[in-house]
Amino acid sequence: MNIFKVNTDTTVYMISFIVVLILILPVIHAIFYKNSITYLSFIVFITTAILVTTFFFAPKSYVITNNSIVIKKVLGSIEIDKADIIEVAPPASDDLKGSIRTFASGGFFGYFGKFRSPKLGKYNMYAGTMKTSNLLVIKLKNGNKYVISPIGREDFLHYVMLPQ
Repeated sequence: MNIFKVNTDTTVYMISFIVVLILILPVIHAIFYKNSITYLSFIVFITTAILVTTFFFAPKSYVITNNSIVIKKVLGSIEIDKADIIEVAPPASDDLKGSIRTFASGGFFGYFGKFRSPKLGKYNMYAGTMKTSNLLVIKLKNGNKYVISPIGREDFLHYVMLPQ
């Protein structure tokens, strides 16, 4: 079993910091300018729900076992059977160009969820960067695609390609 941490760039840290600040502002406003406990409770609940939910689905690491690649999240994991993999390779420089989030986080605690690009089509991303030099695309027999960002991308490729 080989464990690889998510390669997270400065942009993710900056976006996450700014979003957390923006989410805290209504709480501060409610504390100092509203005298309603109901309003404060609602704002704290919404803010906490957004922070916790997003954090729980963020990718934390990737594990390569003899038979699978596992994308570990704070809450749960995604297992990709090696027998279902067609290819694991770095993306072409334009594979992710023009990508849009269809149901995803675009930098808040990482890039994860469902995306679409003109060249790659629909794909699932569980990464900490959008820099193609740090990414890998996993293509499956059923047409699904996963984009990940392991630290030590070349080592990751080496261990994925080892015979089962």
